[in-house]
Amino acid sequence: MTRFEELLEGKLAGELSPDENQEFAALLVLAENRRAFERHQQTVALLTSVERQVPSSSFTEDVLARLPDRKSRPLEKLWEFLWAPRVVRWNVATALALGLVLVVAVLARTLPSQSPVSSEMRSVVTLFRFTLDAPGAQQVFLAGDFNGWRTDEISLADATGRGRFSVTLPLKPGRYAYMFVVDEATWVTDPRAEAYRDDGFGNKNALVDVEAPTVGNGDT
Repeated sequence: MTRFEELLEGKLAGELSPDENQEFAALLVLAENRRAFERHQQTVALLTSVERQVPSSSFTEDVLARLPDRKSRPLEKLWEFLWAPRVVRWNVATALALGLVLVVAVLARTLPSQSPVSSEMRSVVTLFRFTLDAPGAQQVFLAGDFNGWRTDEISLADATGRGRFSVTLPLKPGRYAYMFVVDEATWVTDPRAEAYRDDGFGNKNALVDVEAPTVGNGDT
């Protein structure tokens, strides 16, 4: 706040001393200060010219009387009904019915619920053995339709140490395309597959048809 603004507030409040009045008059020489003082004078004159309206003693009652009647809503009626005090009369039939409800509720909470058997458990599968003779290979993986052609998921084991790698998988009935991946680099088609189809990259995918399980396991 500038010095002129401080003196202006005191001038409007009538609180300036004679010395401050002289200082204020000297500052009015500036056109900017003079215009500000004139605006304040106009505002004061406007406020003093407004007629003050004094409300009547019955103003509050008149306003409340004009407000619409407040009707209770359905939820409020229901709440009042539920919590209204009342006398409950018991008889034998009522007591037995309430007891039966309590027994059923307790049994429902204590008895173990039987979870439905998942469709996956009810699915029919056949065990199929995939075998590849790859002497000298360090590792062999199996990739196909049954695992999204992921090359690092199904590993074959060389149980005899003679380069015969094999793995047994549970498969649902259907036709599957597959290939072997040797040492993470070489794709090898199963030479003993039942059928083949082009893979679109110059090689052939091996095909196997899985039927519903019978006695014994299939062997590719």
